[in-house]
Amino acid sequence: MTRRLRIGISVSAALPTLVAALVVLTLLAIGGVVPWAVLPAVLLAIAVQAFIMFVRLGRVA
Repeated sequence: MTRRLRIGISVSAALPTLVAALVVLTLLAIGGVVPWAVLPAVLLAIAVQAFIMFVRLGRVA
């Protein structure tokens, strides 16, 4: 599997989660339900998820 394809799969798998989380958490942060510090934590968690997926796709069985 090429590097470009692995990046594409990783990003496309993480993107829906990222968009949904950012929309919901931004609205909740504006409403004061969650602290603003949650947003960077979620971004970091989704980036780590995408990186792990990228690495695992590169393994040869």
